[in-house]
Amino acid sequence: MTVYSGFTQDTPDHLLLDAGAFYKNYDIGSATGTLLGATRGGGQFTAKPTIRQIEVDGVKGRAKGLNNIDAWEVSILANMLEITPSVLSAALATGSVDTVTNANYDIVTASNTIQLSHYIDNVTWIGRLSGSNKPVVIRIFNALSTEGITLKTEDKNEGVLPITFMAHYDADNLDTVPFEIYYPKLPGDNTPPTVTTNPIDAATGFSVSGNFVWTFNEPIRSSSLDTANFMVMKASDGTIVPGTLTINAGKTVVTFDPTANLTAATAYIAVCTTGVKDMAGNALAANNITNFTTA
Repeated sequence: MTVYSGFTQDTPDHLLLDAGAFYKNYDIGSATGTLLGATRGGGQFTAKPTIRQIEVDGVKGRAKGLNNIDAWEVSILANMLEITPSVLSAALATGSVDTVTNANYDIVTASNTIQLSHYIDNVTWIGRLSGSNKPVVIRIFNALSTEGITLKTEDKNEGVLPITFMAHYDADNLDTVPFEIYYPKLPGDNTPPTVTTNPIDAATGFSVSGNFVWTFNEPIRSSSLDTANFMVMKASDGTIVPGTLTINAGKTVVTFDPTANLTAATAYIAVCTTGVKDMAGNALAANNITNFTTA
């Protein structure tokens, strides 16, 4: 069936919330690193391949299989509101902080030569996912700020320093694009719903004016409420009893209201099929068959 919106029942679990936080040298195992500081306007992660179309005689346009990745541009931008000597040093690529020379000031300087020690092992963004208590973690490796410092200040406002850290390939592993995204696994629901009925199976003396009720242990999908999934029929010949199906607000109770009274002293069968699914998409494990006899 064609749908016209990407919104589903799973959508609320896959939303990235808020601006997140930026770290230097974050370790996944211990969940520790050096916090860069407060931001304003969050930041941005970019992983962009440079794709070259291989030209072949006789091919008049783009052709499947003839694309080649020449390079990756990977970066993290952090809009730093909290500007410390450490932040300034990181933004300058070759920056360093002298904490000894002057008793009143830390002195931030830069050199003309990029050393291997200037590369930051990783710069990491950590943010919240709406459906999990675990964070989303994006790490770029061998990070270096290549755009220097542009610090704009103005009256009645605070200065924000945007820093773009570029990722770099490692000489020992040139086939690995220098970034990782850790996306938390959401709690899975693989348990099928269960159902009880009123009347129960093999019940006798059921009122001819009564309604048949299925009660589930968890909410079911509204799309499950269908005469193909819920039906009452005469046991003798399978004649379907006409009636109306309704479901309660909690989507756990389905009621069948026959259009006319049932026949007295007659055997009936109520069926709930495996077409019924819970909110996670798990179907009823087996068709639920209830035999009952009217008074």
